[in-house]
Amino acid sequence: MSESLTELLYLVSIVSFILALRFLSSPARARLGNQIGALGMLLAIVVTFAQPEVVGYGLIAVGMVLGGVLGAVGARRVKMTAMPQMVALFNGVGGGAAALVSLAEFHNRASADGGLPVDVAVAIVLSALIGAISFSGSLVAFAKLQELIQGRPITYAGQQIVNGVILLAALGCGIAMSSG
Repeated sequence: MSESLTELLYLVSIVSFILALRFLSSPARARLGNQIGALGMLLAIVVTFAQPEVVGYGLIAVGMVLGGVLGAVGARRVKMTAMPQMVALFNGVGGGAAALVSLAEFHNRASADGGLPVDVAVAIVLSALIGAISFSGSLVAFAKLQELIQGRPITYAGQQIVNGVILLAALGCGIAMSSG
């Protein structure tokens, strides 16, 4: 499969996810949104499996079966009133996975001096940052929905400064990783 075709098919997958989210915002079109999202994910999986770099099909299959079984058990056992908490956890797991994948990509792509092309460094830093924010935010949402912590906002003195320092540190990491 050519690189251009691969990128086009991944773009189609991304657009399908965006459309799925759009349709999921309306109860009347939620089923269509789920179907579009599922087709987009199927396309992304097929395109990924068609890549010559993918060699561990057995390990991937084990992960898919394990995840499917855990998801099915969770879906059957969780009461409908607890679905928001379950969705928050699933969202958090997705964000955490994105952060871990970006770390793995850094280790796979970085040369001995740690240098990466600018576009790759930006993608890795943004994936790690967005994934980590999604992970931590989703865990806070779960804890609030489960009433493990209070629902009022979690704030502290100097919070904006700390957030700025973290953002600057992420930017610094991106610059340090870049070879261009």
